Amino acid sequence: MKIPLQLSIMALALFAQVPDAHAYLDPGTGSLLLQGILALIAGAAVTFKLYWAKLKGLFVRDRISSADVSDERR
Repeated sequence: MKIPLQLSIMALALFAQVPDAHAYLDPGTGSLLLQGILALIAGAAVTFKLYWAKLKGLFVRDRISSADVSDERR
């Protein structure tokens, strides 16, 4: 039981030591990320709206009065 614990600690110590990336992110990258996040939010909102209408339609009855029903039969 001691060996898996020691291996886990050694693996955690190995992955905790991350070297510097020396990467450059230009302003265009930031705007691309922001545009992607906004598109994700807008897409989720539209999807939610479409499925909410279908889900609501399952539980809400159409309220048709008896006068409307008699008008449709004519």
